[in-house]
Amino acid sequence: MLAWITGIGTLVVGLWTLVGRSKDTTFARVVGERDRLDKRVGELEKGREEDRARLDRVEAELEALRLDHKTLLDFLRDICSGRFDSDWVKGRARDLLDRFGGGGTP
Repeated sequence: MLAWITGIGTLVVGLWTLVGRSKDTTFARVVGERDRLDKRVGELEKGREEDRARLDRVEAELEALRLDHKTLLDFLRDICSGRFDSDWVKGRARDLLDRFGGGGTP
């Protein structure tokens, strides 16, 4: 009788350990995977913020270039209209070169 109780007790403890350990191992694996994914999401969010800041800078530069392009087109229209004499055109060209960093005299 004692042998049966010892055998059944050993079997129950063995099964309990096996089942309990696999749950702990699975839980630890899930927690580890969640931590890894949380870290990866954090890295991606940081990268997204950096990309957004870079995109904002590029969009601001593009808007400035668009305004410069419009100014130059307006200047060319003024020249083609013939309403302004050559001294005014030269002065305006100098102003635009100074503004856009071209320097020199046209």
